[in-house]
Amino acid sequence: MVKDKETEKKYKVKITNPWDCYKVLRDLLEYEDREHFLALTLNTKNEINSIITVSIGTLNSAMVHPREVFKSAILSNANKIIIAHNHPSGHILS
Repeated sequence: MVKDKETEKKYKVKITNPWDCYKVLRDLLEYEDREHFLALTLNTKNEINSIITVSIGTLNSAMVHPREVFKSAILSNANKIIIAHNHPSGHILS
């Protein structure tokens, strides 16, 4: 994994509640036409270290193995992780 300096500079924000996380992810996922499963890695100050796309799926699913989520967390020396995914179909309940 290569640390993306652009991501590091752009998203050096502190996550203190779900709304903070939503604001960052909305910009990344708002217009995606397929499901994206992301891992946000945080430092000890709850600032975002990195945002990693773990999986890109189809309109209504994304396959994810826990190994890939934890790999990104370990390689980025994360203190905490937040995982998230979008619903491009607009249906949050199946």
